[in-house]
Amino acid sequence: MGALVISNTLLEWEKKIRRDLETISPSKRAKAAGLLPLVPSLVDWDEFTGAVRTEWEAWKRDLLRYPTCLLMLYSGIAFYEYDENKFWPQFAEIVGRATLPANRQQEINGEFADAAKLFGLAVKGRGHGTDFVGSAVQYIGVPLSLWDGFLSMCEWALWRKDWKSLSDDEWAEAVHKRSGSRRRLKNFLTYNRELASDLIQDLLDVREILAADKEITLEGITQASVLRVEYFDEVPETADFLRPGNPDSLFQGRARIVWNERRSRISVQVPAVARDKLPATWHVGGRSHLAGLSPDELPLNGGVFCKSLLLTLKSSSGSETQRLRGFRSWGLFDIDSGGRFVNPNRDELPLKSYVVISLDEIENVVRSGFEEEDYPANERFELADGSTCFITRLCPIGKHAELRIKPRTETQRTLSFRPSAKIEARFFVGWGHKAAFFSRTRERQIIMGHLPVLCVAIPNGYFNENNAELERRFKVLIDGKPTSGQWEFRDQQAAIDSRFYFWRWDKKPLIERKPGVSKLTGFGQLIGAFKSPDLRGEHTFAIEALPHIQVEFRAAIVDRPSIGLESCWDNFPGVYLPLLLVCQSPSGMKWEDLLLAKDIISPGSVLSPYLLHKYAQHGILLLRGHRWEISESPAEIAVVDRNTSRLKFCGDPSKLWGLYKEMSQKARHKMLPKIEVKNNRGEVPYLEMNWPRYLCSAIENYFQHNEVFLKPIL
Repeated sequence: MGALVISNTLLEWEKKIRRDLETISPSKRAKAAGLLPLVPSLVDWDEFTGAVRTEWEAWKRDLLRYPTCLLMLYSGIAFYEYDENKFWPQFAEIVGRATLPANRQQEINGEFADAAKLFGLAVKGRGHGTDFVGSAVQYIGVPLSLWDGFLSMCEWALWRKDWKSLSDDEWAEAVHKRSGSRRRLKNFLTYNRELASDLIQDLLDVREILAADKEITLEGITQASVLRVEYFDEVPETADFLRPGNPDSLFQGRARIVWNERRSRISVQVPAVARDKLPATWHVGGRSHLAGLSPDELPLNGGVFCKSLLLTLKSSSGSETQRLRGFRSWGLFDIDSGGRFVNPNRDELPLKSYVVISLDEIENVVRSGFEEEDYPANERFELADGSTCFITRLCPIGKHAELRIKPRTETQRTLSFRPSAKIEARFFVGWGHKAAFFSRTRERQIIMGHLPVLCVAIPNGYFNENNAELERRFKVLIDGKPTSGQWEFRDQQAAIDSRFYFWRWDKKPLIERKPGVSKLTGFGQLIGAFKSPDLRGEHTFAIEALPHIQVEFRAAIVDRPSIGLESCWDNFPGVYLPLLLVCQSPSGMKWEDLLLAKDIISPGSVLSPYLLHKYAQHGILLLRGHRWEISESPAEIAVVDRNTSRLKFCGDPSKLWGLYKEMSQKARHKMLPKIEVKNNRGEVPYLEMNWPRYLCSAIENYFQHNEVFLKPIL
């Protein structure tokens, strides 16, 4: 946060912007994003555009009276409201006009060109004309609405060391594959290659700096690069890219608007305040709240329905102010990221669960790729302060989704949702029902009966030859030793955005020299000099593609399960799939992780976030931050007859696998019960099986030692 700039007139703005402009050397101004540091923050942008609107009638007669203000007006629109085919509607709205005639647009463009020339800035040409808006974009870099797509190009450039040397045709092809259906992004990257290349390199450099210094925060980054605070506030994936190991560390000191359905409220999530600034008080929209050493929430509820909010921290050392984006009639909240408010001006958003909150009922809501039967549009909802709103839940049911929304007083918006496109490396126990064939100790160690499944997912169009890149870059190690095998493509049906490659282990994945063999005198001695070690026991498996990927999986390999034991799981997972996916990681799974796991483990299945949230309502799952975790595993045992007891189970399926493994030892040569997946209307899916009554005490004992609680599961 920083001090709020109070500049109520264009004359004051002209003086301030000119002073700031003169601190930038002429050579630096002319470079890509040279004027980006001058674009007002969201706090000041409203103040600036308010002054423009108030004084437009007088200023329009002589725009060169305030030339830096004219530069800033073009640059600010390019940064905050860029649309390659729409510039004048935004301009007209700012100056308080419904439209501006074509001849007036030409006059304003001419004066903008003269203002640029005053400060040594060239205006770009395109074809036989002049590209005024393109010039403004050149001055500010990447428009905010295209930043998320630009990040995907940076992710791609991490892997393509030759990206700078590509021909124009090769660059255009790469842009086409990275942009998908986003025409604005595609055109921006194609027509502004030099600008985009400079900024990509800048972000790659920042990523290296952050990897080397874990203490640098958001404030330090934005002062030393072309990055703006808005890139982080409006596109949180920026932090994911720049510091993938700990993105939240970059947001210290930043406030957020969040939705908490359990408490029926919309709040400002205020950060912790340093001890030397206390006592202090937060102020926003007539509300106040004592600041503390820990983050806290300041309820807004109905007060959030406004264009923007000023959040001020007042202490004995002064005041600091941050502007928060509000929403006049509707807003979008990311449920999978703790209910965080989302910038609705983006073309494309990550595929997650969201909720639309509107002041009034929205008549025109069209959802595609979202659950609609159980989540009707415009549910009336009462907030904690007694005010009412309407909520429309967006729970994706596939790989892509779209929302079209048309509030009464606004233009129609279309938002697209899709998973992020980046290279992923993952370990799994097995495919289909075999993904549950493991046990996890209290120390979170995995115990399984065979070598793990290794997968690398490569987005379409990343490399010219995927197999060659896999062979060259991606190494598979056991306990730090290279293994024998090869990467093979497997068509995973629904995985249309990426291609999946799995590691096929050789029959002898590790070869080592026998003890006592020190010297060979002929090729004939090779066979007897080396052996394949017994891989039973604890091992660390790794996939490495340094420096970008280093994924490890620690597991203990034991004897393979019997065919009869495996056959008990033939009906699994069915609709129980969400819990099978979540149990793959002891630290939980983000929505994108779940989608990837689904494509690998059970590619023909549908993953419904509706079931995830329904399990959470029953206490089986917990959404902690961005990650889904299994909260508890309840089971209930009921007597069926003198010989049979019925077991119902709902929770971590790996705990049930551990039960089957243990019972197979206690009932040798006996056929264990087949698992049935129950999906009764109005209930969450659960597992059911009939066990011999004489095993009940052993089952209860196992549950007691493995944190399975005997209680009603529903």
